[in-house]
Amino acid sequence: MLPEGVAPFTHITRNERSGRKQQIKKKDEDIAVCECKLDPGKTELACGERCLNVLTNTECTPGYCPCGTYCNNQRFQKCEYAKTKLFKTEGRGWGLLADENIKAGQFIIEYCGEVISSEEAKARSQTYEAQGLRDAYIISLNGSYFIDATRKGSLGRFINHSCQPNCETRKWTVSGETRVGIFAKQDICVGTELAYDYNFEWYGGVNVRCLCGAPNCSIFLGAKSQGFQEHNHVWEDGDDRYTVDEFPLYDSAEDEAPSEKVNKITTEEPLSVVTVRRSEVNNNNNNGFGYKHKTNFSGGNIKRGGGGMVVSGDFNNGPAKRAGKRSPNRKQKASGRKPVNGKRVAQLFASKKVQDQLIKCEEIRSEASVMLDSVYDEIRPAIEERERESLDSLPTNVAEKWIEASCSKLNADFNLYFTVVKNVVCPPPPPPPPPPPPPSDPQT
Repeated sequence: MLPEGVAPFTHITRNERSGRKQQIKKKDEDIAVCECKLDPGKTELACGERCLNVLTNTECTPGYCPCGTYCNNQRFQKCEYAKTKLFKTEGRGWGLLADENIKAGQFIIEYCGEVISSEEAKARSQTYEAQGLRDAYIISLNGSYFIDATRKGSLGRFINHSCQPNCETRKWTVSGETRVGIFAKQDICVGTELAYDYNFEWYGGVNVRCLCGAPNCSIFLGAKSQGFQEHNHVWEDGDDRYTVDEFPLYDSAEDEAPSEKVNKITTEEPLSVVTVRRSEVNNNNNNGFGYKHKTNFSGGNIKRGGGGMVVSGDFNNGPAKRAGKRSPNRKQKASGRKPVNGKRVAQLFASKKVQDQLIKCEEIRSEASVMLDSVYDEIRPAIEERERESLDSLPTNVAEKWIEASCSKLNADFNLYFTVVKNVVCPPPPPPPPPPPPPSDPQT
């Protein structure tokens, strides 16, 4: 029974699929069967944390698990939810709180809704916007599908965002289907509001005020995303992208480089984010940091809570997103570490044996680098096609090839560095001196 005032929706405990048939594995050899053994005296440990299926976020299939009805790894299928309760928050709409003590790692509830394609998600976002709907709940399932809990969903749709969450979302495979569960990140006492990080990705549009009230609150949803920071020029400690000495300075009359070096301009006042008035949505376009009044549904995770809209994910709809301002001299992120050339390092060792080892390691590493580049060129069209999307939908053989090439490169790097360190710390003993010539017999 829902409290009075909750917007009507259809409560479901399992995803409903629109436009595609439910994928159920029919072949026995495709079903993941664990190797757990049931201890009749300790049935509560059946399919526990050491279960192979649990370790891979896969639920056991009824009828195939060695532990039978005692299996503890069927929480999604059996709806083994924690006790929760809806309540009215102050300024953030409805929320969900723990109605019992919840342990860290415990499964709380499944995020259920209608599983729809990215095209359908885009169309629905337009419809919700046109209708002025204030409660839209769409999250990204993978690169191709989304879960819309707006009209049909579980109570998980009411869990609010927090920059300091006590819950997190995890993807599990259940009977061949990917499902989203909400789990406790820490021990949660009864009466505590449940919250998780929406991982909001900003692609343009309005500034949505974050109302979580956490000590480390980012102030705006998506403020940590690259698009938001580039658009708003958020400065961080050590950010030298826009310092004066990064730009060439010329005389305006002669357009020639000055003969003397221009001194770097410094200030004692720290740079900070532009201050805006406290409101849920900032639509002021006169300060250089505002956005279009029209909401841009350009994400895959849309959730409105307390009047604010949450958008993150993959589909792009509406006006094209505004490219962030970039400096022509902007530095790219780099590790600051120069690559090690094994052949040059080999010349620093006196031992011919060590030199041969390092040269061999360098040759293997070069081959691994060429292979990795080749594989990347092969899968790059698929990556560029999806842009920011998740690569969950890439073919398995392509993913395996990329993983194999990456591991080979890492292994080659490790072998080279290990060989260098080993021979520096424990150099090989010098070869024994040649034996002295035998004494000549005295002439008789």
